[in-house]
Amino acid sequence: MGRFVLRRFVSGIFVVFVVITVTFFLARVVPSDPALKWVGVHATDEQREEANRQLGLDKPLMEQYFRYLSDLTHGNFGVSILTHRPVADELRIAIPNTLELVFSSVAVALAVGLVLGVYSATRENTWFDHGARFISVSVISIPGFWLALMLQILFSSRLRLLPLTGQIDTIIRLTSPVERVTGLPMFDAAITANWAALGSLARHYVLPVLTLSLFNLGLTARMTRSMLLEVLNEDYIRASRAYGIKERLVIWRYAMKNVAGTVVTVMALSAGYALVGTFVTESVFGWPGVGSYVAAAVVSLDYPAIIGVTIFSSIAYVLLNLIADIIVALDPRVRLVEGG
Repeated sequence: MGRFVLRRFVSGIFVVFVVITVTFFLARVVPSDPALKWVGVHATDEQREEANRQLGLDKPLMEQYFRYLSDLTHGNFGVSILTHRPVADELRIAIPNTLELVFSSVAVALAVGLVLGVYSATRENTWFDHGARFISVSVISIPGFWLALMLQILFSSRLRLLPLTGQIDTIIRLTSPVERVTGLPMFDAAITANWAALGSLARHYVLPVLTLSLFNLGLTARMTRSMLLEVLNEDYIRASRAYGIKERLVIWRYAMKNVAGTVVTVMALSAGYALVGTFVTESVFGWPGVGSYVAAAVVSLDYPAIIGVTIFSSIAYVLLNLIADIIVALDPRVRLVEGG
């Protein structure tokens, strides 16, 4: 097991290194003038030369590359050309907002999708199964931006039950600010007993979480149903039923062991994609997360910020895949195949 995890970890480090290298050189060949964006369009030639020196753009390309790698080892992602602030500081604020949003949606999708998929598989070709499959395909097919807008129209504009945009009410932000402990707003509000802020945050989280969770919910339900139908036809399942073991135990204890690995792997990949694929949802709901941050960086060609978000997303993919691999490798047969 240790060798299995070590191989995955080393290959993950290699992937991150390749992503850093490719992104760095691609950012340098994009036709833009970072120095001009740094000092403004009305700057003099002397000011542009000074900006090039400050940004290190006056050095040879390979020297810039190795200097950047050295800075990364110290947690220095460079300085944003757009805001003139360290990219690491800006990511430190944006990442927790996105993490809490994404993992909340994944938790909802996993809990509901697993149950929906299991009951759909155990009631194959019934009205429940047809309805569950229809719902699963529908939520997978709906574009995220359209779903976000429809939810806003229904719950905010029509019913006036939930906030339209933002993360917390302005009045609550001023009167009951959330004390930063971990950076996760809802968690920090809960552990500091800031109930006013917690209530406001919870109301603002509902629509973004629902928007992000529906796709993964449908995906989880479809995957669970498909995998479980195959497992239920296996001989060991028939033997378990023949021994008189309760159907609930047969499904959740025996059958789900061979289903969980695939579902967890798919959810891990979906969570990794969602960490940087939330820019549409975050833009619609005015959410101060990584998605909004990278969208602004791309529009302004802020390459230090773009590279910083790319590194974060690659590390997130590697870690989530490593966790999924470890969960799957709890089955000794997987480690045996890997070793072979």
